[in-house]
Amino acid sequence: METKPRQASCPVKYIDAESAARRTVLFEKYVIPHRNLVYKLCIKYTANPEDIDDNYVEVLTNFFKYIETYDPTKSIQTWLHIVTKRYIIDADSKRSHMKFSDNLKVSDIGDTILDDDEINANCMSVENYRQYYNDDILEALDSLEPIYKEALILQQAGYKLHEIMDITYKSGSLKTRNIETVKSRLFLAKKKMRKMINRDGEKRTN
Repeated sequence: METKPRQASCPVKYIDAESAARRTVLFEKYVIPHRNLVYKLCIKYTANPEDIDDNYVEVLTNFFKYIETYDPTKSIQTWLHIVTKRYIIDADSKRSHMKFSDNLKVSDIGDTILDDDEINANCMSVENYRQYYNDDILEALDSLEPIYKEALILQQAGYKLHEIMDITYKSGSLKTRNIETVKSRLFLAKKKMRKMINRDGEKRTN
């Protein structure tokens, strides 16, 4: 039998009435319709099943707190995914002091978290990508040649191949608008990453 989330409500506390009313409208418009998605993400990323409901409530509280930072021109599903995943990883780490594995195969690094039509550039970007990876992955990324690292991070941030081509061409790291060159760089970047990082996102020891 499928587990269902608790009834979601707007966690209004310790804020003035005007802010609460404004956030409540946004919360009910953007988060409540996707509460089942949020709960499924909590199930997916929570290490201890007993913490799922607690994480769900806390994630909703965080969404309510930061809902005004959401850019409605971007995909709400991706924003919900990124924020939920990051919160649960941090929460589980604090609870257990154990390293958390989010089951992301490093062999798939460079693939988008969600489908292409759910990409949200409002989430991970070239500027803030470091907050989304552990130290081992960051060290591996930093060891890549700049042209490979740039292409891989852009893809992780949700840019499609033709967009990566345009961005890297304009930045000067791509001499001609050749999408095959972009594909080659991504292939080599992932290959190098697989040699340095195992399937659990940790540095290889052999």
